[in-house]
Order: sequence, then C-alpha cells, then structure tokens
Amino acid sequence: MQSLEIDGLKEVIQTLETTPEVIRQARAEFFDETGEVLLEAVQRHIGGSGRVAGVQESHVGSGKGYVAVRPMAKTNLDGYAAGYITNALENGHAVRPASGKAKKKRRSRAKANRVQGKYMYRNTGQQEAKRAAEEGARIIEAKILAHMEGRSV
Repeated sequence: MQSLEIDGLKEVIQTLETTPEVIRQARAEFFDETGEVLLEAVQRHIGGSGRVAGVQESHVGSGKGYVAVRPMAKTNLDGYAAGYITNALENGHAVRPASGKAKKKRRSRAKANRVQGKYMYRNTGQQEAKRAAEEGARIIEAKILAHMEGRSV
C-alpha cells in the first residue's frame, strides 16, 4: 500500500479552523474603535454645555455585528429620561403657545410651533458610514492576512 504525506497540512488546517475566531475578534475590535469615533462625532454635533452630550454612549451589539451611539439607559436629565431629551433634540419638538403676560414677553416663541431638530445621529451616520465601512474592511482584511501568514497584528 502506498502512502502520501503532505508537509504542513496540519498547520494549514489549524490556521483555517481558527480563522473564524480571528475574524470575530478583528470585527469586535474594529467596532469598539469605531464606536468611540462615532461617539465623539455625535457629541460634537450636539454642542451646547455638554450635559446631553455627556449622557451618550457607544454600544457594540452582543454578536459584535454592529455599533450604535445612544443615550445611556436609566439616566435622567432634569427629571426626564436621557433618551427623551435626546430624542427631542434630534427630531425637534413642539412648543407650547404662550398665553397672557407670557405671550407679550415671548412674542417670537409664540410664532413658532416647533423647534427644529439638530439631527446629530442622522448627520453623523451619513458622514461616517462610508468611511467606516471602507476602513473596517481594510483593517479586518489585514488582520486575516496576518493570521494566515502566521504573523501577529
């Protein structure tokens, strides 16, 4: 009986078997880094005194498949949930019409029935999405190639 042996086949098989874990780890690291960049961009768009910007956080999904910037859970600003305030800031909100003496004092406010939103989440997403996708693909590809070649990144 003849036998054939290929040198290095065991190493190739082991490398290929560990590749999915390397991909998951590279993706998780990328989303952690991207989350911080997105958080800073959203906080810049919010502006102001920093109270609302300070209650934002980046969140990586449990499957490490996405990153989101959102208000911190169970956090209050002036008795309102941080998410409620952030939503009003993002999308705008209605203004109560002034009445009586207040109407004379706040004439300009009485004319407007809504406050324009800042759209900090939407604008940040539009600006950063393409850049993040290209950078993520490049970084993850580089880590996979390094793993396949036996180098550490």
